[in-house]
Amino acid sequence: MNLTKQSSLLVTALVAVVSLVLFSGQLTRPYGQPQPQQRQPAQTQQRQPVQTQQRQPVQAQRQVTPPKPITASAKPPTPTTPPPAAEMPSLYWLPADIKFPEMPQGASSTTTLFGDPKAAGMYVTRTLIPKGAQTIPHVHPDSRIVTVLSGICHYGRGEEFDEKETIPMPPGSFFTEPAGVPHFIWAKDGDVVLQTTAIGPSGTQMIPAKQPSAAQ
Repeated sequence: MNLTKQSSLLVTALVAVVSLVLFSGQLTRPYGQPQPQQRQPAQTQQRQPVQTQQRQPVQAQRQVTPPKPITASAKPPTPTTPPPAAEMPSLYWLPADIKFPEMPQGASSTTTLFGDPKAAGMYVTRTLIPKGAQTIPHVHPDSRIVTVLSGICHYGRGEEFDEKETIPMPPGSFFTEPAGVPHFIWAKDGDVVLQTTAIGPSGTQMIPAKQPSAAQ
């Protein structure tokens, strides 16, 4: 009986020691003060950079077709009437080189500077009309452009020569002679030199003088 009592006391003592050890940590802290918890550092989320979308330029709906490059083989359009200048030779005349053919006393003399008046194409002539000479009224099949180079040219139009119908034209004057229009020239005050430009073939047709009607 004593052995059993001693065993009970021993067990009770061991339980008391174990309880004291287990709760010793709590007895050292003030009553009611919660145990501090270690705060974990907040993990900051790294912000991803916002990707901006590049705006594509708006394409115009109207597409412009670029011009075709000009190649060496490209040929210009052929005109309906090729200009005679396409075959123009390279030449020049100095005043001392221009000679007029010898003509009878009082007759006009003409020299050709370019082309051929009798052939198709452009031509240029120069005519010397001696002092006092008068040309008979005449016509040409081609229209002419005339420039007065020297002297005073008395120019008139009509089928009959009429001094009162002439117009004195000094050097530098310019006039035209339409095809089929009768005209005449008078070198009244001195020698006259004219330069004519036209498109051949050319020619001259004299107009016969009108005969006076017989008296009735």
